[in-house]
Amino acid sequence: MDLEEHIRLWNLASIRIWDVRHRVLRAGEQVNAYRLPVSGFLYTIRGSAAVTLDGTTYAVDKMQVLHGGKGVCLDISLTDNHFEYYIILYRANLSLSGSREIQTILRQHAPFHVQYAFVPSDPVDLYDKVQKIDQYWRLTDEFAKFQVKTLFYQFINELMRQLSMQDIQTAKPNLVAQAIRYLHENYALPIMVEPLAELLDCSAGHLSRIFKKETGSSLITYLTRIRMDKAKELLLRTDASLQEIAEGIGIPDVIYFNRLFKKQVGVSPGRFKQVCISLPGSQDITIGRSELSIVRHKLRAYNPTDDDNHYQYKREGDLRTLMKSRQSVTMLLILSLTLLLAACSSSQNTSPASGSGQNGSAQPTAVAQSTEQPAVQERVIKHAWGETVIKGEPKHIISLFPAATDYLLALGIVPQAASSNEEGSDRFPTYLSDQLEGKMNLGWQVDPNFESILATDPDLIIGQDFMGDAYESLSKIAPTLLAEKVKDEQGVIRMKTSLLKMGEMLGRTEQAKQVIEEYEKKAAKAREKIKQAIGDETVMFLRLSDKEVRYYSKRNYEVLYDDLALTPPSSIPDPAESMQIISMESLPSINPDHIFLLSSDPEETSELQKTAVWKSLKAVKNNHVYIVDYGLWFQGPGGPIGQSKIIDEAVHWLTQ
Repeated sequence: MDLEEHIRLWNLASIRIWDVRHRVLRAGEQVNAYRLPVSGFLYTIRGSAAVTLDGTTYAVDKMQVLHGGKGVCLDISLTDNHFEYYIILYRANLSLSGSREIQTILRQHAPFHVQYAFVPSDPVDLYDKVQKIDQYWRLTDEFAKFQVKTLFYQFINELMRQLSMQDIQTAKPNLVAQAIRYLHENYALPIMVEPLAELLDCSAGHLSRIFKKETGSSLITYLTRIRMDKAKELLLRTDASLQEIAEGIGIPDVIYFNRLFKKQVGVSPGRFKQVCISLPGSQDITIGRSELSIVRHKLRAYNPTDDDNHYQYKREGDLRTLMKSRQSVTMLLILSLTLLLAACSSSQNTSPASGSGQNGSAQPTAVAQSTEQPAVQERVIKHAWGETVIKGEPKHIISLFPAATDYLLALGIVPQAASSNEEGSDRFPTYLSDQLEGKMNLGWQVDPNFESILATDPDLIIGQDFMGDAYESLSKIAPTLLAEKVKDEQGVIRMKTSLLKMGEMLGRTEQAKQVIEEYEKKAAKAREKIKQAIGDETVMFLRLSDKEVRYYSKRNYEVLYDDLALTPPSSIPDPAESMQIISMESLPSINPDHIFLLSSDPEETSELQKTAVWKSLKAVKNNHVYIVDYGLWFQGPGGPIGQSKIIDEAVHWLTQ
């Protein structure tokens, strides 16, 4: 533990006491899976117990201190007749204006989130402060609240002093392990990434990225597998109805459950149960133990790239696990043959009612000729991820990312379902919403949610190029094309080249060329207007995100710096990088004439605008700061519709 850095962050943080609790556990009582709502200290004063924080167990005897961050799972099992302890729950925040150095220290050391336990060298001093904190917490007047905060700082001061005399090992919270445990314990509840990330005190994007990196699967895909495993167990071990099973695993729509089960397992729930029940008892037990145990002692990471884990996306189903006996295989072959013979017999014996007097032998030939359909036309599209076969004209097209939706709409194709504007949102990008009115919202799909995609029953999926890892799984749901954002040799994303490539894949090259021609005319007129209004004054694009100031390069904003020929500050990041995180203190050295400011959090923007550094900027003093819409200015670049509307807004602000 780097105490110097910890103390530095404690000194800068704004602390709020969330709750203080005093509890005595008696024989037979325990604490099971209590998840800390915020960071907290556990101070034990009497008795002994096994205290577990996120799977790490500490043998606690008498006076000890334990610490865990928000989302940590607490379990307490007594090893004595009683166990007495205090919990002090608190929330710590650092202001936006903290330097980049401070933000780096916070990420590296995270004193408010790390997990540790130690035996204090002077437990009585700490006990005295904790007892007084609890005493004042029970009072309601303002002076008592002030006393609680004062005593808490004294507690931290004494704690740091005693920690400095010991070599304490800390452990950063394992967010993925916490999330997996939560999924196993709460699979029957409605679960979304955003609320779970809030519970674990991190951003939804960060949780999604590290979850997929460590498990190889998106969080929702992992949850779906848990639910399907539980459904298999209930089908084999109980007489519950399909409705009861669907509700029990968190999918109350039994029709959707039935379809999802069949898509992922390969057979319907009823057929699954029929085949498995017909197996010898020993095989049935083996299946139950190996595949259907949900709450395991050791959680196993799920990797969708493994062959054994691909069965849930195979349309034809993989019944190797189910049909291990020759008896079962024989039963299925007999059933299939019976159905085939019945179908053939039905087609041969069926003839239209007729009074023509023709004999029966000629009738089947006439029927075959009258019902013959023209062959369905197929197109084979070659692209970076392989070949996609499209049969006929797709009617139910879905889009998994705003830029892909932009391409489709620009080419005259309106998807039946599309992704949302951002994480945690159920709205389409603002600049596309009028063209998507009445269409289904798929939610945020950076890590494709196969469950929601399956539910739309698409015949063509349009994704974005960064979804390459999911391409194989998506293709097993429906033919899939990934729109590419094509970069030039400098790393700048070129919208026109990207649109042409998408137009070629969809057989709409001429429409793409027409869109580009109209776009170039618009950009030329706008460029001239802006040049007359501001000349060579510099323009900067900034974004506030998670208390970071992000300085964007030309990579995503060719519309500003190439199409409109705006003059960037001399320090603009290299287009090989999308952006740089900069400190507030560095803004005066850049000091642009105009700033386009993007923030999805009004409170964050307000906090920034109050700082002296911000008020000193030339653009701020001249009222040349323009608060832009997230849906357009963050999702729009790279798409022809988005960039056209950005041009309109840039002309409006820079020429007023």
